[in-house]
Amino acid sequence: MIHIYLCEDNKKQLNRWENIIEKYLIMNPTESKLFCSASKPEDLLSIRKRSSTTGLYFLDIDLQANKNGIELAQEIRKYDPRGYIVFVTTHSEMAVLTFRYKVEAMDFIAKDDTDTLPEQICACIQNAERNYKAQLDSSNRLLSIKVDKDSLVLDQNDIVAITTGDDSHKLTLHTKTGIRQISGSLKEFHATLNSGFCQCNRSTIVNLKHVLKYSRENSMLFMDNRETYSVSIRMMGKVQKALNSFHLSIMK
Repeated sequence: MIHIYLCEDNKKQLNRWENIIEKYLIMNPTESKLFCSASKPEDLLSIRKRSSTTGLYFLDIDLQANKNGIELAQEIRKYDPRGYIVFVTTHSEMAVLTFRYKVEAMDFIAKDDTDTLPEQICACIQNAERNYKAQLDSSNRLLSIKVDKDSLVLDQNDIVAITTGDDSHKLTLHTKTGIRQISGSLKEFHATLNSGFCQCNRSTIVNLKHVLKYSRENSMLFMDNRETYSVSIRMMGKVQKALNSFHLSIMK
């Protein structure tokens, strides 16, 4: 998932950016989300500091504030070194400053070219999503899910657990922000996941990354989204071994 952030001091311009992006998100199969729309740099930074999700930032340069857009981008890099930064500006001559400030902008969009603005903003979202997908793929975290005729790309790190109920062909993905229903069998889905997942009972696979505590006494896993999952007697040894291996691997 990519969180999209906007910072523009002109309300009319800001509303236009919002409309373009919301239309894109509705019309395209994507997990990207318009997460923050701010007119002041400090408002965007306040929200950014509380998130660990990769961001795509559309920033005006002349913000009429205590920070310009390039200085804001420099601050963003402290919290999101791999995020995607796009400047939407009439000050293209300031592009050279982004090298001096080492903000590694993905693109510059001419604000006054109103006819091509929607196309350019959407192209930046698509480019960020392609790069994000490649990044997940290289780190073995990419998960592509078929939904109707489209495919959704998810970061496996965002999944807390996968469960199935009475209908063995329906799965529920539990994430820290909600749930999503998809079709498929638990066994087939498990085969698409990386080694950070472990089945703990007949109907549940958990992401070891999100396990806060394993109580052998109660045969229960406590997750960081406050959910709990039982561990079947048959799976107790396997779960303990998987947790030991996982914690050893992250300590290396």
